[in-house]
Amino acid sequence: MGLAAVIYIGITIFTLVLSFAFKVAGKLRLSIPLIYFLVVGFFPPANKWAGENETLAFIVLYALIGLVVLSWIYSLVKTVRQKHRERQYDKALESDVFWQIDRARELGIEVDRITVRDDGTVLHSETGEPILPIQNHGRPL
Repeated sequence: MGLAAVIYIGITIFTLVLSFAFKVAGKLRLSIPLIYFLVVGFFPPANKWAGENETLAFIVLYALIGLVVLSWIYSLVKTVRQKHRERQYDKALESDVFWQIDRARELGIEVDRITVRDDGTVLHSETGEPILPIQNHGRPL
């Protein structure tokens, strides 16, 4: 195996590792810190600057990572709030459907003669009409 083959294999492995690193960094929102790290670590003018201003170079890197962590926290809070809203909606819908079914029983309609739509409206299964008329400021529509 010649020197050219070793260099070719080395370049191939390097590009595969770099590709994998950017794929993972993209998923974790770490692309900008990774690019900064690679530029400062391997680009000669930036490497010289980083060597002369080591503290500042690390502060910039830590600030970029800190911003990424803040974006993770923001996304987590947003997801938790959305799940909470969905649970509240589901509970309210369930409560409303149970109330409508109880009201239908009070009106003498058997439970097996009603159907429930996805939006929570309870319908008479034979007529397809809502069990309870929809109200508009106290007046039936």
